[in-house]
Amino acid sequence: MIVSDGYDTGEPEVLATALAALRRRARRLVWLNPLLGQPGYAPEGRAMRAALPHLDLFAPGADLGEIERVLPRIIEELR
Repeated sequence: MIVSDGYDTGEPEVLATALAALRRRARRLVWLNPLLGQPGYAPEGRAMRAALPHLDLFAPGADLGEIERVLPRIIEELR
């Protein structure tokens, strides 16, 4: 599980390569983004665009309430 806003300052290819390697070792990849629940937010940054193809679940996670609401989806994804 990754919790990040996805505003990576490095090259997106490095992130994509790291996530691909992690994907080969992990059962599932879940990314909680604290910005995802905000009106108007779209994962348009280079890092998020590079990450999305490697994720099983991309969900909001700005606070405990959001995490609680998305928890059933997280549990389902991890089964």
